[in-house]
Amino acid sequence: MNTKLILKNILSKEIVSISFKKANGKDRKIVCRIPSSDKFFSGGELKGNRDHLLEVIDLTLLKKNKDDPKLAWRSINLNTIFSIRMRGKEWVK
Repeated sequence: MNTKLILKNILSKEIVSISFKKANGKDRKIVCRIPSSDKFFSGGELKGNRDHLLEVIDLTLLKKNKDDPKLAWRSINLNTIFSIRMRGKEWVK
């Protein structure tokens, strides 16, 4: 099983904190999960090779944008993850 499938499985059941490098080189830490509802999807097609990206809902942004949950949608580059924290345990790359 690859990393993306493992994380998708975990994030569909758990809330997880993930730290990674953004495309601009800055560090980002988000508390996220994979949504179980279609209200998070705008219906647009995601273009290009997305094998290295994991689409999640940023729960901090979701709290700020309750009226428009689509604004909390984020992509995590699987290749730049350096920390995952779940249930009080942290895994560091």
